[in-house]
Amino acid sequence: MAVASTFIHNNLEVMNRNTATKVNPTNSLVNMHITDHGSDWLWAAFSVFLLLTIIHLLLFLYGNFRKPGVKNSLLVIPLFTNAVFSVFYFTYASNLGYAWQAVEFQHAGTGLRQIFYAKFVAWFVGWPAVLALFEIVTSTVLDRIEENPNIFKKFFLIFQTWLVKFIFVEIYVLGLLIGSIIFSTYKFGYFTFAVFFQLLLMVWVGRDLHRSFKSPSHSNIANFFLIFFYLVWILYPVAWGLSEGGNVIQPDSEAVFYGILDLITFGLMPTILIFFAIKGCDEEFFSKLWQYHVKSEAESIHENEKAVAETPSTEAGVVDAEVDNEPQAQV
Repeated sequence: MAVASTFIHNNLEVMNRNTATKVNPTNSLVNMHITDHGSDWLWAAFSVFLLLTIIHLLLFLYGNFRKPGVKNSLLVIPLFTNAVFSVFYFTYASNLGYAWQAVEFQHAGTGLRQIFYAKFVAWFVGWPAVLALFEIVTSTVLDRIEENPNIFKKFFLIFQTWLVKFIFVEIYVLGLLIGSIIFSTYKFGYFTFAVFFQLLLMVWVGRDLHRSFKSPSHSNIANFFLIFFYLVWILYPVAWGLSEGGNVIQPDSEAVFYGILDLITFGLMPTILIFFAIKGCDEEFFSKLWQYHVKSEAESIHENEKAVAETPSTEAGVVDAEVDNEPQAQV
């Protein structure tokens, strides 16, 4: 705790002398952009992500040194998401990684608005990891095919379920990205695509969540956390509509809105759910998968060796049969 308080205190001192917007000034053509206050908040969010990254890195190294295994490897997921968003919020707070676009609606101001494309890059990279964690926590695919002896079919169905969610979430992010850099009302066409695929994704996750509630081997506490996350998830399109879409709030308010959502989605949720994922992880499944793979290779090699070994004897048998069938000479 002392290390954490010292870390946060040092970052607060850095914020007091924050010169990011002066060192990296916004293009003079841009009318609406983040200020020192917005940058201060973003540095605070960066500090939280960086602290979580360090904590997960230490936990991973400690677990890897003490007892390497699949469960310890799961710590890579929150480590990855927090590391990615540490880099992004460093970029965001430094007033970098942005473009600008003329606003269609003039609620919060007129002229050009600052659009941080780095945010969408971070979402594009981070969302698949979060969905993978959701898949592990619910584990509905493993339960659904538990009686199937084909271990590779289990693995394939897990990957298939995650891949569908991956496609949905990436289209969702791309729709918001493209819509944010379009001036005309056509931006809401891309917004509609994004929301549609977000709803499909929420239905897909909700289906797994519903099945996991029926399984006694799953944690209801983790499931309730996922239900709470639905409320956060719905607020992302709202934030986009108030900022890049409708120009209702200033970029500083946009930074606070997105910052809170990102801290919950990519910082706190992976940190909380990873412990339920580790608790419910079936290491035996992955062991069986590897043993099945090794056994299949060994059997294949054995069959090939057996076929090669039998080939000469078969040919010899054919020759002997031909000799036996030849007519005997008369004496």
